[in-house]
Amino acid sequence: MAAGKLIERVTFRSPVEPVSDGQGGMVDGWNDEFTYRAGYQRLRGSETVQAARLSGRQPTVITVRSSADSRRVDTDWSIVDTRTGETFNIRSREITPDRQYVQFLAESGVAV
Repeated sequence: MAAGKLIERVTFRSPVEPVSDGQGGMVDGWNDEFTYRAGYQRLRGSETVQAARLSGRQPTVITVRSSADSRRVDTDWSIVDTRTGETFNIRSREITPDRQYVQFLAESGVAV
């Protein structure tokens, strides 16, 4: 992917330990770590992807430039589109063969 195609802006969030809500329950939390330019490739085609889309989930490959920060992201993190507020759960992470980009297979439309 060319750098000129990184037209979206996303924030990577790491999970934090649950904290008390003051009423005897616990609340999960997220910590905003960093914001990067990103490119999206919405997946469609296979039966599995079509079934996911029919159930309201949208599989997406999110590409960002490789850096020390982007390489430490793991599957328990989430990604938020800063423009739309759309939240993605990260399913897998892969560094491209040229090591210039990190690609995240992520899914929106599911509980984070």
